[in-house]
Amino acid sequence: MLIASIASTFVAAPLRTADETLSRSLAQRLSVSTWAIAVPNGWLAAPLAEFRNGDSVDLMAVRTGDRPFAVAIAADLHVMGADDRSIVFEVDEASATAIATARASGLLIIPLLRSAR
Repeated sequence: MLIASIASTFVAAPLRTADETLSRSLAQRLSVSTWAIAVPNGWLAAPLAEFRNGDSVDLMAVRTGDRPFAVAIAADLHVMGADDRSIVFEVDEASATAIATARASGLLIIPLLRSAR
């Protein structure tokens, strides 16, 4: 019975092709209880290194000047897309709040691409 249950899992969940994944809307590609946030390139203190959709990124907020400051604000965000104006990340409530608070405080954001290994 256990073997039949495991086998039915593989049969019941067909693999999606790249075209099927791309044809789904952004809202359909988000995980449960997550949101998409577009971070404008103007908010970034440094550009994001070479990346692909699905890569994992951490964000730090920084302030320069007389009293420099740096703090980690979000971890393990998934890149959902990008264009020449912004990068779209999949975020939970805490990460969305931290990003918005950092920006409202005048901080710039440094994206850190995580290793895939």
